Amino acid sequence: MYKKFVFLVLILCTSLALCGCNKPSAMILFNKYPITKENMLENNTAFVAGKRIYYLFITQNPLKTKMIRVMVIKRDEKANFALTKIVYSNDFRLSSDQVYYYNDYLVIHEAGYYCMKVYSRDDLERPITIGDFRVTN
Repeated sequence: MYKKFVFLVLILCTSLALCGCNKPSAMILFNKYPITKENMLENNTAFVAGKRIYYLFITQNPLKTKMIRVMVIKRDEKANFALTKIVYSNDFRLSSDQVYYYNDYLVIHEAGYYCMKVYSRDDLERPITIGDFRVTN
């Protein structure tokens, strides 16, 4: 019995050491109000159609690219959250002081579940980060 217990503990420690669990190095924060230092960490994911959705894209490491692409895709809730159509896509040039963040707003007039992806213009295959939000009437 003792050997089995030691074997299980050894397997658990090995799996935790080799699992590759990394915390995300970038994220998108959404808010109903313009983002300031005071409300920066108040993340909202439910919004009203026709109102501004402010977002802040922040990274832990400085971005090596000068251009990013922000893409918003509508998800179909009836098709097991499959991506259905691109609602918004735009490229932005980052200024020299924006190597760790980018903030802006957008307005969506149709209710549904949405997914925002931020890409580096150098690599449009893999997004830097993904954020989900919901718009209601």
